[in-house]
Amino acid sequence: MKKLLNYDELVQHMKDKGIKFEIVSENEALEFLKNHNYYMKLSSYRFNYQKHGAGHQKEGQYLNLDFAYLQKLSTLDMYLRREVEQMCLDIEHAIKVRLIDEVTRNSQENGYELVKNYFSEEDPDLRLLKNIRKNKAGEYCKDLFNKYYPYFPIWALVELITFGDLLHICRYYDKKYGTCILLDNKFMNIVRDFRNALAHNNCLMNKMTERMEDSKQADSTITNFVFNLDCVSSNCRKKICE
Repeated sequence: MKKLLNYDELVQHMKDKGIKFEIVSENEALEFLKNHNYYMKLSSYRFNYQKHGAGHQKEGQYLNLDFAYLQKLSTLDMYLRREVEQMCLDIEHAIKVRLIDEVTRNSQENGYELVKNYFSEEDPDLRLLKNIRKNKAGEYCKDLFNKYYPYFPIWALVELITFGDLLHICRYYDKKYGTCILLDNKFMNIVRDFRNALAHNNCLMNKMTERMEDSKQADSTITNFVFNLDCVSSNCRKKICE
């Protein structure tokens, strides 16, 4: 079990790991830790930096890492999370619109039968319904829940379920009617993981070098889409698609 360190001990702990306070003073670092971010999250960005190797007198300490770099990365990460979160919310909304549109134009559906059949065929234990019931007291959902429970139409259900459950229902509908609501759904799990990470305010930039080493070439679907964007210059498209 690790000891809970006070702020002065945290600064010393960072110094022991080779983190410097040259660009940002120790007092400025303490003010940042007290009022803007906490050590556990801030220190996660240190994984982007190298350590002195074996045999060096500073073995295990970080190489050329100043507290200011961690501070700046945490700020950049905040802005990145905001942008990606908006993208994820837009994607989720677009999926809901496509699903409701498909159901509305489907003469075999009335909005209620889809939900009824989904529960009987895909969720006989009513896991989804139980999860919705747990959250029925939410200020923004209780009226909708009380109005329709337990016989939800699809246009009400999509307002009460998680993104993962939304994807599952869309896959069920696509399989049942041969539609393509999710388009290329191989990307949807990535969107879901992003959305879940953002909901918990997780760091996105804490292991960039490690992820870059593990990353593969961008999918051709993405590169082709970017390449045909009129709002992106040819030079920029070339760099993105390389």
